[in-house]
Amino acid sequence: MSKNLLFKVLVALCFIAVAVLWALSVAEVITVNLTWVIAIFAFALGALFIIKGLFSKNIGTYKKLNILFGALLVVAGILALVGTVIEDKLVLPIIAIIVTVAVLLCILATGGKKWDQGDNENVGYKNYWERKKEKEEREKQDKENRDE
Repeated sequence: MSKNLLFKVLVALCFIAVAVLWALSVAEVITVNLTWVIAIFAFALGALFIIKGLFSKNIGTYKKLNILFGALLVVAGILALVGTVIEDKLVLPIIAIIVTVAVLLCILATGGKKWDQGDNENVGYKNYWERKKEKEEREKQDKENRDE
């Protein structure tokens, strides 16, 4: 099973779990607090996207987008719990912690490197005309050495 398929299956299972809880709540089999369901759903999806961003073999921008989207979902889960478990004055510091950890994970996931660097940015790079001139000079030197 590929990692991409595993990710898709886990996301689908999260949606199925929420739908089942909702159906059971409507059928009055169980009583569920909607804020807890939203928070757990957001945390689970956020964790899945963060893990996908950390361990996928994609370009840096795609990894960063996955991590930042996961952090956004975790923030949504935190906002769902405001008023039930989390006090109002703690919301902004918790969001700041989540954002800074997400930025740190973005740096760690990409290794802090640019996703693309052209050859002309490397030290000692010579363009086509410089290389052609050097080749002509070498050929001229070789020709002079053979004539002597």
